[in-house]
Amino acid sequence: MRTLSIFLTLFTIQLSTIQLANAEPLYWSAQKGALKLMIVGSIHVGDVSMYPLPAEITDTLAQSNGLIVEADIRNNSSLTFPKHQTTTEQELNSHQRKELAGIASLLNLNIDELFRMPPWSSALAIQMRQLEYLGYKAQDGVDMWLLMQAARQGKPIYGLETTQFQINLLTSQPQGGKELLVSALEEFDHSENAMNCLIKSWKSGDINKLNEFAQLTEMSAELEQRFLFDRNHDWAKKLSDRQFLPKQRGEYVVVVGTLHLIGPDNLINLLQSKGFSIRQLSKSTAANCEFKY
Repeated sequence: MRTLSIFLTLFTIQLSTIQLANAEPLYWSAQKGALKLMIVGSIHVGDVSMYPLPAEITDTLAQSNGLIVEADIRNNSSLTFPKHQTTTEQELNSHQRKELAGIASLLNLNIDELFRMPPWSSALAIQMRQLEYLGYKAQDGVDMWLLMQAARQGKPIYGLETTQFQINLLTSQPQGGKELLVSALEEFDHSENAMNCLIKSWKSGDINKLNEFAQLTEMSAELEQRFLFDRNHDWAKKLSDRQFLPKQRGEYVVVVGTLHLIGPDNLINLLQSKGFSIRQLSKSTAANCEFKY
């Protein structure tokens, strides 16, 4: 599930409706001196059944000094994509090319276009189209929903990184991101179950089940370091830096992908190591689902 994991941990750019009343996603209070943060675990795609969010989150946003997101995507006019050095057709063997062609036909994607793309782009094209077929949309992702709410309320919005940084991270993978594409091909048949169970686990705030998903989606050590751990450390450093936020005596809502908040070197533990007092505000319950693998 590595491609699904990358999609859910990185993409602020760019879910079958599962009904579950009173969704209680994971969120924490982090306080250091007069600075208070409410940290909310997001999924970057979603469906309308994920709302409304708990009143504690929306009320805190309304009274806050601003919203902190992974990246503020409202102005992406100056984004640049480097010229790719390899294509999907060049990186895949004959068996993998045949498998990709079958998936492209199933998802109504143009196989010739996929072959001309770099592997990372083909992997995400498959993932995005499959999520769309399952009924999940980027505009219903929690971070996007909170960003739009903050914008309507006139709240300042701060990005922990730029969208250009995310693009550069994605496009600089070895072999054009072949690892992501091969994983997407291998895991395609299990992605529907994985996504549906992940949404249920997010709604329940089921840390054990979310940790199980994180273990199922383990990447190579290099990708895990670059996509997860390095970014977690960078974010913890910024949130602890007096220069990052204009008001050190205020309260902010921070929304990042849930997978950044669980497992080793997660953002919650890193903030605690930097002197923040941490308290989980959400009430976790068990999700009634299983990941099939």
